[in-house]
Amino acid sequence: MAKNYFIVNYADEINWIYQEIINWFKNKQYEIESKIIDKRYFIQAKKTNAIRTLLGANLAFQVNLHLAQDSNIARELIIETSIGKWVTNIAGAGFTSLFMGGIPIFTGIANAGWAFLLEAELISYLENTLKIKKVTIVESNPSGSKPNQGSPQSTIIDVNVTDPSYLTPRDKAEAKIQEDLKKLDQALQHGIIDRLEFNKKKVSLEEKADRYEAEFIIEEKMEKLQKAFTEGVLDTIEYELKIKELHELVDDQIIRRRQNDRKAAKISKLKEALENGILTEAEFHQKLENL
Repeated sequence: MAKNYFIVNYADEINWIYQEIINWFKNKQYEIESKIIDKRYFIQAKKTNAIRTLLGANLAFQVNLHLAQDSNIARELIIETSIGKWVTNIAGAGFTSLFMGGIPIFTGIANAGWAFLLEAELISYLENTLKIKKVTIVESNPSGSKPNQGSPQSTIIDVNVTDPSYLTPRDKAEAKIQEDLKKLDQALQHGIIDRLEFNKKKVSLEEKADRYEAEFIIEEKMEKLQKAFTEGVLDTIEYELKIKELHELVDDQIIRRRQNDRKAAKISKLKEALENGILTEAEFHQKLENL
């Protein structure tokens, strides 16, 4: 997700900030676990109420705090936020699993929206309640080129097109599938998977395209929800509920509808094969059950 930079008054102040963040999560009724390794502070938090069902029981919001080692700014504190798999044995976890990304998981745009909300609230709490000074970085532009207008927290999806702004979510999904196919082909060429595995994974990409399309649709709508939240039009509860409604609506309209359409098309072909004598009655019913 993002790195945020702050200035602490003294080196040991990080211990106080660490504990205050833990208390902040507890006050919001999150389940918390934390650990300190080599002067780095790790916190993982997950919902304990109904929102947990939406987000997934093993999905955690993770915070990593440490003082910058190579910085021109004295006592610079780095606070990194991310979403990932809940570390089930944090007591036995090592440095790499906690601070180097751990096990990556696909979270989906709706979950990314939840994380955006939580991160914004946390940073606001640090700045406005704890009064920790945030570093403001002004970037120079000596080349005179147009600066990047995107937010540093924006999700960037490379779909290899000339102008993606004119593409529909389905167009973007199909382009993403082509990228997946290239990766599969490379894995096949390098002997990582065999032809049987390649064909099996290739078939599953059809349904994956529906998921990508749904994610792109949600992404477009999430931008409007996030804008409404940051402008104060929506409060925390309204924002979380609208994320849930959006996710369920898109799932119903895109995922289930397309799955039903594909199933109906396959049934139609089976009936045609039965009528033309290509399949026997028994074969027809067996294939129908396997759909």
